[in-house]
Amino acid sequence: MTSLSVRPEVGKAFAGWRLGLLEFEGLGHRGSSEALDREVGSIEERIRAEYHGLGRRELATLASAAPYAAHFGRAGKAYPVLLQLEAVASKGRSIAFEDPLVRALFAAELESLLLFAGHDSATFASPLSLEVASGAHTMPTLGGALKTPPPGDLVLRDRDGIVASVLLGPDARTAIGTAANSAIFVAYVPPTIDTGAIRAAMGRLATFVAMICPDSKQVGEELLEL
Repeated sequence: MTSLSVRPEVGKAFAGWRLGLLEFEGLGHRGSSEALDREVGSIEERIRAEYHGLGRRELATLASAAPYAAHFGRAGKAYPVLLQLEAVASKGRSIAFEDPLVRALFAAELESLLLFAGHDSATFASPLSLEVASGAHTMPTLGGALKTPPPGDLVLRDRDGIVASVLLGPDARTAIGTAANSAIFVAYVPPTIDTGAIRAAMGRLATFVAMICPDSKQVGEELLEL
């Protein structure tokens, strides 16, 4: 398992938060994603059946979404998973991504409403550390822009810089690409969400990965309390 240290200030600023870690190797050969297609289709159907027509404010009251909505709201931001949920539930969008591993991550997010980030673990410049953002460092986001996590944000960084921010998402440098042979998925979870729900979401994501890459190996799983 990739080693990760937690800076002392994290426990003070994010007391009670949990960090879920799943790590895989042998992802280079990605087989047919028909099984994942069926699972994603079922998730989309359930989302539309349960949430069609609900507005963002109503969705933000869901048990697993509410603590995230509050956390992002304090920073003047909308919780991105809720935006995706609304798009699937009421705007006819699908969980569609070129890379099935990225599709699996988003499916796990929308099913659980937990916040996940995925990284090609071979691109990390060790060591990894979990820190509270100072507001002095930038990161290249998936959208292509260079952005600065705001002071007080929870960030994951390696020797070369920030690789993920709760408020801004994962970076572009360590993103999972179609050639990635190893990956680590990280769930960032506020205090009020049940541990069983976290483990269930991590288990579902592991199942999705096995559907795509039956020859892959799960080399680590951990749930840290900050």
